[in-house]
Amino acid sequence: LYKDNDFVDALYNGLSGKGVFAIQIGETETTSDPGDDTGPDQDTANMMRALQSVGFQSMHNYDEGHSHFQAPWSYLVCLKDSKSRASWYRTAPEIEIELHQRLHSTESGAPALRFFDGSIMVDYQTPPKAAETTYCRKEDEPWECDEYLGIDPEFVNAPISHLEARKSTLGEHAGRGLFAAQDIPMHSTLDLSGSVKAFYFLPLTLSVLEDFYEWSDENDDEYGYVEDELSSIYTFAFGYGYVATLLGERHVTVDSGIQNFCNHGCNGTYNYGEEDGIGFTEMNVDVHRAPEALLNKASEVYSPVFERHLRQILAVGDYTLRDIHQGEEITCDYLSFVGDPVEWEEDVTGLRAQCLGETRGDIQEYEFETNADEPVFDNFATECA
Repeated sequence: LYKDNDFVDALYNGLSGKGVFAIQIGETETTSDPGDDTGPDQDTANMMRALQSVGFQSMHNYDEGHSHFQAPWSYLVCLKDSKSRASWYRTAPEIEIELHQRLHSTESGAPALRFFDGSIMVDYQTPPKAAETTYCRKEDEPWECDEYLGIDPEFVNAPISHLEARKSTLGEHAGRGLFAAQDIPMHSTLDLSGSVKAFYFLPLTLSVLEDFYEWSDENDDEYGYVEDELSSIYTFAFGYGYVATLLGERHVTVDSGIQNFCNHGCNGTYNYGEEDGIGFTEMNVDVHRAPEALLNKASEVYSPVFERHLRQILAVGDYTLRDIHQGEEITCDYLSFVGDPVEWEEDVTGLRAQCLGETRGDIQEYEFETNADEPVFDNFATECA
């Protein structure tokens, strides 16, 4: 039934703009099962392709062992709007508050839910290992299975002792920069152990911060001191961090170590990033539309690999594109950090201005305006200005 195009069309069109469709898809897979496009689960695979082709923007698989079957069963949740991922990825406290607000008390006083709470929902957010395994056993292996399942053993990791931060060589307004303290060979990752310790401004946190910051700006006459206090953390988040929408709404990832000092390599001169690159620079890209090459990683409708490695995707994956000699500055491609198409034009225009020496980066501008005697955020190592 769910492979019938007319039925699937009617199902999709019958939902609201942010509608959700959930369905059980049978007994939970095991890691010894074949790929879902060749084994006994072909009907499920065909159904999922039909749901994706009709327009569902995000699909999520979870297991539940309390359905009173002889084995745990799997369920598929389909979101009509990818922005609804923000609800799927809420934190346990957010979910607990909403449950408290929406559930009615039972007459007996017993809990209304026996097998569900905020912590269980957080467990649902990470698909089971078996789902990832069978997904990657497809005859046409999805590209992310090669990209994100583990760390390529051929890559060398340059530890933090091979890096140093000092004044950038890229110009007056570049601020601090990241340098090689020793020779670093091509295809090396940088401080891999530190990269996985990145921290995050999740969508709700970021929303509260932005709303409070805007409110203090609008009420500057009376509450100017609030804006002053918030400006440092606001500048830290957006000056050092990079925005993404993988969790449905805007969120920011900030490296916790010295990689924060990696400056932008203007006009494609960067030496640290992805091997294939993105094929354009801040000087020749269309400022009015973010290229699909940047957005496709956030547009996977269904991928257990993505969901099981979200933190890895947000924090690691780049490596040196050539040999970097001791004392040479390491530069990144800031265009690849743009994860929100809404901010694309502003970000590209800002990068162009910085590359032309017409303006400062966020951190340098903040330090200039506050006339700080000492560099700001020294405890966090350095700046990707």
